[in-house]
Amino acid sequence: MSTTSHVPSKVNAVIAIVFLLPALIFFIMWLSIGISDNTLNVNEQIYAYLQKFPGFMRNLTTINIISILCCILSIAFAARSFRKHLLSVRVLMMLTVIVALIIILFDIYQII
Repeated sequence: MSTTSHVPSKVNAVIAIVFLLPALIFFIMWLSIGISDNTLNVNEQIYAYLQKFPGFMRNLTTINIISILCCILSIAFAARSFRKHLLSVRVLMMLTVIVALIIILFDIYQII
């Protein structure tokens, strides 16, 4: 069994960013609620956040788990593209990993 990937590193980089986008959108949606109305308490903020999702996703833990899974997949694909010799791709993937880790920590904080 071969340990090398037959997928180009640029494709892995694009896939990593695509998997990071849903988690980043969830994170920005949460932040926009807190920024738009500072008078909301935590329960009202959670209710306002969950109202933006369809009925089957109106559970904060489910949304956070989906976000964590997307971030883990993003980190996995970003790690596969570190072998690329282009410095711009390496820097972009390092930023992708850092953002994914921040979002994972935020989601874990919300679950706990």
